Amino acid sequence: MSIKIENIGGATSEVSGGFSHTEVYVALLEHFTSLTEPAERDGDTPAATLADLVTIATPHTFNVGFGFTKIKAISETVGLETAQIGDPTKSPVQENKLTIQMLGSKAEILGFKRWAKGKDLIVLATEHESGNLRQIGSAKFPGKLLESNSKIEPALEGENTTTLVFQDKQKYDAPIYTGTVDVQPAA
Repeated sequence: MSIKIENIGGATSEVSGGFSHTEVYVALLEHFTSLTEPAERDGDTPAATLADLVTIATPHTFNVGFGFTKIKAISETVGLETAQIGDPTKSPVQENKLTIQMLGSKAEILGFKRWAKGKDLIVLATEHESGNLRQIGSAKFPGKLLESNSKIEPALEGENTTTLVFQDKQKYDAPIYTGTVDVQPAA
């Protein structure tokens, strides 16, 4: 089956960039019961539309007692970059990097950095204008905390921030997750 491609792009009303700084979610891969991925491009059950190639429509499920941890970032500091890497004739993949910046150096922020480093992660961030939830990580290729930097400048009016960069490599751009977001239950 092949996808019929007719019109892509065109005029849209008030397109903007940016992500919601109040809607970034992180969870450990090991806490999921099931994760789904976008439809395959080829094979027995290929995608029927272009959107199916980058959309996760089936909700993820967690083990009992687990869910996403919600992170609050500084407004207009959450960004997503995707680049095709690898030889385009052999095995190109998409490298997705989600950068967020948090204010301050509270123990919870510094502890989160330690908790997340080296772990297999799934990260969701909400696009500001469209509301699309973009996902870093999958069951096969989990997201990782690629960088974590804290900065306290010497001047009183200086910066006091923590920057986190989450990264994955997939066959596709950071997909759009349309399922529910189950937040970590209170302990």
